[in-house]
Amino acid sequence: MMTAQTDYQQALTDITTLVTDRAQDVAAKPTPNEVRQIFCRYQGTIATPMIEDIGKGSWKNWESWQLGGAIAYLSSYGTSAAVTPLRDIEQNYPVTDIQIQAKALADLLATLDVAVSEAKQIQQVQDAIKSGNADQMARAMLLGLAQIDPDWPVRASEIQTKLFALSADSFPAINEMADGKLSQNDVTKALVEILFEDVTSGTGTP
Repeated sequence: MMTAQTDYQQALTDITTLVTDRAQDVAAKPTPNEVRQIFCRYQGTIATPMIEDIGKGSWKNWESWQLGGAIAYLSSYGTSAAVTPLRDIEQNYPVTDIQIQAKALADLLATLDVAVSEAKQIQQVQDAIKSGNADQMARAMLLGLAQIDPDWPVRASEIQTKLFALSADSFPAINEMADGKLSQNDVTKALVEILFEDVTSGTGTP
């Protein structure tokens, strides 16, 4: 079985191969998003070796497109362990956009560390973790964050409002087509399933 370190080294090799393939075209360097996509193929398995690597200063030898892609990857899979090297990048990397990106993520992960510590104290979260059930854990952890983060309910409410508005706008035509056999709740439920079909079917990508 491949280790996390092996996966990480393979991801770096994939990036080098991409660069080599484009060597004839000076203007066709990989984009940060392409680099992020390569890292994301390995989901969260390479986050720890990546953080250890940048903690040793490897970022000093990376071009901005590679470092930008790595930071974008860590925005999904990074932990509080990445805060210190991100602060170093923020203060010392000679590209302003990367400095801004590193600062934003370092600020987020520093806050996240506190939120995770608080959420783990919630009994429902502890019970869900013990259960090992993915659905139960995801639900309990989301509700836990909702209790801790004052911005979470606001953002959730905005999403709900937009979903209900789209459902309401669609309902008159659907009601006529269905000859009154569907309720607006039926339409809202179908809308959620359609919008998040990739996620609920397990085929979604980060």
